[in-house]
Amino acid sequence: MFPARQQKAPRRSVRMTALLAFSLLAACGSVLESGKPARQVYLLQAPAVSASKDSATPRATLVVSVNAVPGLDTDTIQVLSSNAQMIPVSNAHWVDNMPEVFSSITRRFLSNSGNFNSVRKGTMARPGQWLLELELQAFYGIQNSAGSTDAVELRMEGLLHCNKQQHVIHVTDRSSANGESLSSLVAAHQDVLDDGMKILLSDIAKACAGSATS
Repeated sequence: MFPARQQKAPRRSVRMTALLAFSLLAACGSVLESGKPARQVYLLQAPAVSASKDSATPRATLVVSVNAVPGLDTDTIQVLSSNAQMIPVSNAHWVDNMPEVFSSITRRFLSNSGNFNSVRKGTMARPGQWLLELELQAFYGIQNSAGSTDAVELRMEGLLHCNKQQHVIHVTDRSSANGESLSSLVAAHQDVLDDGMKILLSDIAKACAGSATS
């Protein structure tokens, strides 16, 4: 009797193992074959700028700090509805959270302008260096009362410290979104970013004109 029982036990174990493996594969299959759209990631570029060759332009090392208001510290592409609701675009993302994206783009753009000895990331400037502290307050699509996204808004505020002088920086701009496609929305974000960076550069030059350099 014992030998017969010993032969049946392995068969029962094999059947249970096979059933468990089948169940796990079925569960994995349901996740892999879900109907969710694929994640789409979009890259914003630093705007092109011609390096300044004016030797009279004051130059210094510029330290840049960028943060964002609550709601914008995210990598999702968003739209603001007419009733003040922030709506994330399904599975549409920037390459990183907005503060990191804007910090990188701002530094690269200002560095490429040739208006500074160097541009670096940080929150404190050494004596003789300039400090730009920016807060990103708006960077999203704007939905009208009809439910269509027809524009993208950019708004930045901050302080610029130029050799013992302090200046308020305020950049605001809006770009039209041509069409309802995601590509049109991303293109409008790039357009308003291009304009905003150029406004920022102009404001820095005006605020710090005549400041001593180091």
